[in-house]
Amino acid sequence: MNIKIHRGLDQIGGCITEISTETTRVFIDFGQNLPGNGEPTTPDEDKELVERIFAQNKKEHEAVFYTHGHEDHVGLMEYIPDGVPQYMSNGTKDLLSIKYEVLYEGANLKVTDTLIKEFDQQEHSDALCRRTYAEQRLKLLGEVNVWQKTLPHKSPASIVIGDIKITPFFNCHSIYDSHMFLIEADGKRIWHTGDYREHGYMGKGLFPTLEKYATDIDVLITEGTMLNQDGKCIHEHEVSSRMASVMQTYKYVFVLASATDIERLASIKEAAKKARKPLCIWSLFLRRTMEFFTVRESKKSNGLFEFKPLCYSERLYGKLKRRGFVMVAGTSQIERIRDLLGTLPQEETLLIYSSWDGYYKIPEQVNVNPQYKEFREMFHNVMDIHTSGHADRQTIERVIKCVTPKEVICIHKEADAHL
Repeated sequence: MNIKIHRGLDQIGGCITEISTETTRVFIDFGQNLPGNGEPTTPDEDKELVERIFAQNKKEHEAVFYTHGHEDHVGLMEYIPDGVPQYMSNGTKDLLSIKYEVLYEGANLKVTDTLIKEFDQQEHSDALCRRTYAEQRLKLLGEVNVWQKTLPHKSPASIVIGDIKITPFFNCHSIYDSHMFLIEADGKRIWHTGDYREHGYMGKGLFPTLEKYATDIDVLITEGTMLNQDGKCIHEHEVSSRMASVMQTYKYVFVLASATDIERLASIKEAAKKARKPLCIWSLFLRRTMEFFTVRESKKSNGLFEFKPLCYSERLYGKLKRRGFVMVAGTSQIERIRDLLGTLPQEETLLIYSSWDGYYKIPEQVNVNPQYKEFREMFHNVMDIHTSGHADRQTIERVIKCVTPKEVICIHKEADAHL
């Protein structure tokens, strides 16, 4: 078995890993570069990169596997050649489908709106582009192969591509239904972790899984996002506890968080419950992801991942203003939230910023996506309460000691990061 890291040894995100034998090759992730990590690329350059990779080392049997649904792992899936099967977990496929369905519906409404109101032509053109993009992604997802999440106390099923066997194992990350892989061929065993952590609610299964299945490993390919950072990441339990404390201090609490991170949403929900405040949302995407998570995971989690938020409306405004609330929001709602803030006393209002602080601190990130900084600056009172979706250095070191591989390859890391 041969391993080639096309991208990821010296940057976070944009990962592309190729594993091949004489007759077969599989790729783990085809990710888009993150802003500020790797050279910025145009769609044409992305397409050319994928074509160039597939033109080299051609094999009789080929396939692409995705660890999870973040764009720095699935962002180039549209450029994969026809006839090359793509695989992801059914949870990832369903979550991405929700994302693109909501994007399509929003863009379609905007297209209609700009036609009726004769808005600026550029706004109409942008909406058309978003609608087309969403249509293309939904069509592509319809052709993607899936594996089912393994039931507790059951061994996962393997997928065979040529003479390579790939076995997916659930892991904990800051997006729903992330996976790592055992890859076997030519008498060799490779373990690819994908992005992972132990400090989430579902992270307790990390080391039991490794101890049971990651045995006799020749090569461990592990992410190293946090290698350059000292200190241990706090657990999601602690995130929730800190949130609950400040939620009791302020009457109106907004939380900026990802709609695809089931564990962070659970932390917010539990904190709101402790603070005795109703949990509200004002986003179609959040409503649909919460409904999806509830159907998929509520019973298995004894209610931790059950979500029954209030969907904010003008009709509820008076009641919520009297009682107070916790509202989960995303940057796409910035104008709505700005208008609502104008009706609330700023001394009683708080933003809990529960996303990576680089989005508002690092100039390159602010340049590409200024909404995080803009959202934050709308509030007089702001508190950062967050924990990483990635393993801290101590966890990475424990994983290596647990697996005891003959060789370690570290990807998804900064260029100067080392074990």
